Parts: sequence; C-alpha cells; structure tokens
Amino acid sequence: MRWVTFFPGVHLEHLTKDVGLLPYYMSQNGFESTLLTTGSGLDDCEIPTEVRSLRLNTLPDEGKSFFLEKSFLNYLDEHAKAIDVLHLFHHNRDTIFYGLKYKKLNPNGFLYIKLDAYNQHLIRKKIFSKNPFKDFYMQIKARKLYKSVDLFTIENTAGKSMAEKTYPEWKSKLEYLPNGCNDVYLDSIDFNTSEKENVVLSVGRLGSADKNYDLFLRALEHIHLPGWKFRIIGPLSDEFSASMEKYKKQRPDLFENVEFTGVIRDREKLYREYSRARVFFLPSKFESFGIAFVEALYFGNVIVGHNGMAAFDDLSSKGKYGEYYEENNSESLAMSLERASENSMNKGIEEQIKAHTRQNFYWSSLARRLSSRIKNE
Repeated sequence: MRWVTFFPGVHLEHLTKDVGLLPYYMSQNGFESTLLTTGSGLDDCEIPTEVRSLRLNTLPDEGKSFFLEKSFLNYLDEHAKAIDVLHLFHHNRDTIFYGLKYKKLNPNGFLYIKLDAYNQHLIRKKIFSKNPFKDFYMQIKARKLYKSVDLFTIENTAGKSMAEKTYPEWKSKLEYLPNGCNDVYLDSIDFNTSEKENVVLSVGRLGSADKNYDLFLRALEHIHLPGWKFRIIGPLSDEFSASMEKYKKQRPDLFENVEFTGVIRDREKLYREYSRARVFFLPSKFESFGIAFVEALYFGNVIVGHNGMAAFDDLSSKGKYGEYYEENNSESLAMSLERASENSMNKGIEEQIKAHTRQNFYWSSLARRLSSRIKNE
C-alpha cells in the first residue's frame, strides 16, 4: 500500500519528530511511504541516521494557487489514484482543500488527518476567516471534508474529549494517538544508564518567547538542590544571553552548577545527555505535546511540566512519573524541580517510567496500532 505524508516546508529538525518518524515507521508496517514536502529546507542537509531509509520527495516550486501549493495540487492530479493513504497535518484551510481534492480524485483512498492541535483551539469551532462570507464558505467546505475524512487522530486524551464535544461529527472518526520516541533507533545504541548522575536537564530554544526559559532564570534563586547540576541544551538568542548575563552579575553564585551547552546537533550525543540525567523539565508557556518529554521518559527521567502542556497528564500518568508546577510561577517551578529530584532517587522509579514509556509512547507500537486501524485488521 502506498502512503504519502504531505508537510510543506520541512526542515531537518522535522525529520526526527512526528513529521518524519510517522511515515518512517509506517514503512516498517507494510506501507510504501513517502514524506512529500516543498521548499529548500532540506537542501544540502545530511539525513539523520535515525531516519536514514526515509523516502523523501521535495516538489518543485511552482508558486501558489491562492494559498495552496500548486506543485502539490498538480501532484494530486497525477498521483492521487495511486495513493492508498494520504496523511495531512492540522485542521486548517489547506488541509480542507487538499483533502477534498484527494477524495474527489480517489474516493476509495484513505484520508488521515493528524490534528497536532493545541487544546485551547478545540474549545470552540474554528473560524477560518475574519471575513464572515469567506468563513461561511469555508465552514461549508469543512463540513464536506468531515464527511470525507477516514480518520482523525489527536495527541492527548483531554483534547480528544474537547474535540468530541466541539465537533460531534468527528466522534466516530476521532482516535487518541500520541507522539512517540524513536525506540528502534534508541534500542540500537548501548546507553549505560547505570551512569545516572544528579543532573536536571532541559532541551529547547533559549530565548524563544513561548519556550519561556526566563522562568528558569527567575527560579534559580528559589532552587535548593546541593549536589545537583543543571544542563540546559539549545540555541541561545542574543536577548536571552543578555538576560542571563544580567542575572549572573547580580547573583553569580546561582550559576555555579548551571551549564548552558548551546546546540548539540549530534543526535546520539544529545541522547547520551538524556541518559545521564535523572530529571527533565520544560519551562514553556504551552506545548501541543512536548516530544522532548517522551525522549526523557525513554531514559527513565522524572518529568516536570504544567497543565498548560496539553499532554502532560498522559505523559506523566497524571503525576505518577512527573511533577506539576503552576504556569509561569518561578517559585512553583523551583519546588517542583526539588520534588522531582527527590522522587528520581526512589527505588525502582526509573524502570517504572521506562515501562510506562514502552507501553504508551514507542513509535513502533503506535505505528502498528495505526496500521491495524487503517487496514481494518
């Protein structure tokens, strides 16, 4: 069976997330899968070892037809009848038109939409345009799409409940399917997790407003973790670097056990950082899922997050394997990091977290489940 994932503007970092990993794992479940994209984001890039066998196809730049990619519209004209499964992302106007075109050209094809949605966007029905006439037209098209879609999936259980209330017409087609870790690749590497250290880890874009690493800087004066180190991995913006230097001048003592490593592009080296740590946190204002949490869970890390992170209940098993803090509250973050550090030393917790991850967040298992659903096995 032929599977096509279309995601415009793919960049290197997408390949080791669901955009690349889902078609990669479907290729191991009886599908001839392709990740189809547009743009120059993969020019001169070396495909990561993790997804080396992923089939990639970058369409030529043929401009836009209104807001749609002409190259993909033309691709569907030529290939839709040969595509058994078309996989699109997001509930937006692009998906509506691409999905309807595919089903018109191939009524027997399977149309799968991975919502990848923020829960706050599911509380009420989507408005596609500020212009009431355009929105009215889009709502008609959207209702037509809902009848044509074969499967929607959403990445967290709370979002599924919200979507079922807001879009009751989705209910029979909507399933919970979280993101996962690249377990096959990770299992192939010899990580010596007996070398766990008293390390609290975070990985993100330092300086990005939504990633909110200023919260961590503010939390430092409230954290009391003697004997523990913080390793913060990711690109530092000029603004964040300036803010960090300001804090350092005021309280240099707070940074004695804090290291900002910058970007680690070597994926195996990055995963070894996860393997050494005991605790992993994100200070983000919100996360639609938080794939880094799954990677941390694979290595048995206790995770720290808050309810604004849509999937945190599922990821932490409602706090069994993680600690909650109050959103954007530096003192609350500090206390949660302390509790997580203490809990990470509990006997057997690492293996319990790994078992939880194996049961719920391995892409190999998730892809098998999705394959069975599509093939109606």
